[in-house]
Amino acid sequence: MAHRIRDLYKTSSIRPEDYVGADETRNESFVRSGFFTKARRYLRQIPLATEVVAMYFCLLDARTPLWVKGIVAAALAYFILPADAIPDFLPILGMTDDASVLTAAVTAVSAHLTPEHRDRARSWMESEHLAPEPG
Repeated sequence: MAHRIRDLYKTSSIRPEDYVGADETRNESFVRSGFFTKARRYLRQIPLATEVVAMYFCLLDARTPLWVKGIVAAALAYFILPADAIPDFLPILGMTDDASVLTAAVTAVSAHLTPEHRDRARSWMESEHLAPEPG
């Protein structure tokens, strides 16, 4: 059964490159600038802000398992992409869907968020003059 799933995956016509392009440098630059730009603007409205930034650093960590990177990448993509279930510019409601997705992702991968990821997150937040979450 497992070999059938692997074979199906290998022959699948769905390739991420078809949707985001094959230029990894461009894609990484887009994600980096998009995440930090949006984080600076909305971070104070997001529960678990330090954990969300720690997820970003977890995504960049070569030691992070691929399935964790998939969850983190999907959640952060939802956060930075302009297409949204509830537009971010709407008062009060705008960030609720983003916060829900990010909270679910933090819950799913929290065991893989290391003290190093959290330290880097706090350091970045301090450098940006963004108060870390209480507690």
